[in-house]
Amino acid sequence: MKKDLKEFCSRGLIAMGFGPLVYGVVMLILYLCNVDTTMDGLVVFKGIISISILAFVIAGITIIWQKEEIQLVKKISIHFFVLYLLYLVVYLLNDWIEKDFKTIGIFTLIFILGYILIWIIIYFSEKNRAKKLNEYIK
Repeated sequence: MKKDLKEFCSRGLIAMGFGPLVYGVVMLILYLCNVDTTMDGLVVFKGIISISILAFVIAGITIIWQKEEIQLVKKISIHFFVLYLLYLVVYLLNDWIEKDFKTIGIFTLIFILGYILIWIIIYFSEKNRAKKLNEYIK
């Protein structure tokens, strides 16, 4: 458990440095799209801190894939719910989405579709990689 916590923190701290960079890129894109992004210092601070925490946990939770004693379905479920709750909380705390059922429902639907799409891409990518590896072995 101590080793896992250390690995979680190590991965998280590495990724956490990218948080402000991601936030900066998003702000640049909004600026280039002529979206008014005039914000006070507290809004910017909350954005940077929340994106850094988001990056930390997202990177840290990847340790779950190394746990052979946990079934794949359980790993995917844990990963999904941790990411979903984390993104939802960050979006709500930063007022990036409205705090009503319709908006949260749309957010949830987009999150689920995005999560499934990413897993489909990973599945076919790994299947293709395994096929090439098997061909190489033969």
